[in-house]
Amino acid sequence: MSDLAAPVLTPTRLGGWLMIPEPLVVEAAAQAGFDWIGLDLQHGTWDVNLAFRGIQLLDAYRIPVLIRVSEIELSLIPRVLDHGASGVVIAMASSPELVAQAVSMARYAPEGTRSYGGQRYGMRPEPDDVAAIRPLIYPMLEDARGVAAAREIAAVPGVAGLHIGPTDLTLGLGLGRERTHPRAQAAFDAIRDAAHEQRLPVAMHAVRGEQAAGWIARGFDELVLTADIDLVRAALSGIVATARGEGAAAPEGPYGAKAGGLGRPRGRVRPGRSPAASEGSASSACPATSRGRS
Repeated sequence: MSDLAAPVLTPTRLGGWLMIPEPLVVEAAAQAGFDWIGLDLQHGTWDVNLAFRGIQLLDAYRIPVLIRVSEIELSLIPRVLDHGASGVVIAMASSPELVAQAVSMARYAPEGTRSYGGQRYGMRPEPDDVAAIRPLIYPMLEDARGVAAAREIAAVPGVAGLHIGPTDLTLGLGLGRERTHPRAQAAFDAIRDAAHEQRLPVAMHAVRGEQAAGWIARGFDELVLTADIDLVRAALSGIVATARGEGAAAPEGPYGAKAGGLGRPRGRVRPGRSPAASEGSASSACPATSRGRS
């Protein structure tokens, strides 16, 4: 299992990001080669019980799991840690006080306030001194307040690294979703520098594969690649566009992929018929007697 507690990382780690609470998706991600996988309880369709199942499956593959929770749901931290999460990403973490509270909820006494529930309910070995168990807490900086407090947040004892949510951050800076704006780029660099001053890794979210080299060159230690829902949507819209001979570039989705646009309904293309002949024709619909899969 990858050691996520290591300091500044070489080479860059790649994280998977799952919003779809489906065991087949989790298993496919587990076999894809990610260094760790995140389950998104903030924006994804996971609930706590489904997240427990995801953690179990990834634990069997010995892949570290990070759970993202909203800054207003810190009470979930002990529960997901009891079930075996390696750490927690705290969304919209804009103050050192909030981050210190999150760390405390992840630590047993005397350092913290977490109640003892065992490591995966006794199914994972643990040291005699359970205070030595230190799950990873990653503040996710996503607004102007977080950028301004980045150095203070990085200096909170127990912080394992900083994450950057680029879309919320650019929105918070009044830049819309324009990540290439100089102010956005300066904010990204400021967070990176704050993490590295404390010898902590910094992770950029929503990175497409072809963008990875650029972020690595800028010194980012971890990259969270395109989320599962964006990959599925882009693949489905892309294969339809390819089949129709439409090669127009798609806009970027919220979690990293190029997302295909939803155009007007098109008639199906049947073997032996031209696309033009089938569009808009009632006879182009698949017959009810059709069977099998290609």
